Amino acid sequence: MGKQPQTHEELQDQLEQADLTERQLEERALTEGAEKAELARYTVARDQANQLLGQARTAQSFAKLATVVTLRTLAEVKETKAYRELKGVPGVDPQGNKIDDVGTWDGYCRAIGRSKTSVDEDLRNLATFGEEALESLQAVGAGYRELRKLRQLPEEERELIIQGEAVQIEDKDALVELIEDMAARHAKEREALKQQAEDSRQELEASRRVTQDKSSRIVELEEQLHRRQHMTPDQRVEEFSDRLEAEGFKARSLLLPLRAVMVEILDWEDAPRELKHACAQQVARLRIELDQLQIELGLEAVDLDVDDSWMQEVAPS
Repeated sequence: MGKQPQTHEELQDQLEQADLTERQLEERALTEGAEKAELARYTVARDQANQLLGQARTAQSFAKLATVVTLRTLAEVKETKAYRELKGVPGVDPQGNKIDDVGTWDGYCRAIGRSKTSVDEDLRNLATFGEEALESLQAVGAGYRELRKLRQLPEEERELIIQGEAVQIEDKDALVELIEDMAARHAKEREALKQQAEDSRQELEASRRVTQDKSSRIVELEEQLHRRQHMTPDQRVEEFSDRLEAEGFKARSLLLPLRAVMVEILDWEDAPRELKHACAQQVARLRIELDQLQIELGLEAVDLDVDDSWMQEVAPS
């Protein structure tokens, strides 16, 4: 019996499988190529690390270790961690001080005659400015202090300085002045933005508190309304009486500080007449406010010693 011809679906599956296999082979080749490239990079960095270490042991070559080219090599050594090839190896720095392990970044920096802090600072400058600009800045005489301030400026302002006349004509004083001016302006702008952010935060917080207070007040009023709708007349009388007494006591309590000031004035034997008159004026103002309140609410005057007016019914007209 002859071989059955393949269906369209079977042919399609075979084509898809072939494409998948081809992609996998391409990915494997790319991965292997990247691994080989990384290994070659590591090998170069390792050789450069050993070369720098050898140079540091000769006084003549040691002077070259502050160049931008050397910093580029150090950046490669640090990124690839090629210095770990020397792990566990003891050494000495150019001044003869003992180093327990040259295979750490700190130990390696010391072995080439630098401190980890200064190397890291140089590498930050290299990463920020680039080789050419860093060489120009160093040629002008910019030190760590100026470069640190320059790093903190926005990129567009850094470019204005790097490409400016101060660097091109190698005028350190002009460069320092320019950096200081821009740094001061940048600090002022940053502080202004910080203050704006704080003001916005406070306004938002205040708005949030107001909203919460309003929401709480609405809930409270809704609860009061619900409670009053289900109160008996006697319960409403009791609630209003309690509230009236509480608010009245609160209002009378607010007069205590005013009374205390008046007592101090009146106890002062040499108090000027106008001060005593001012006390009387305050009392008069309060009386006016209370009289006005009584008129507005239509309340009759009562005698607190004998007050039975509430028992008298209003006669029909």
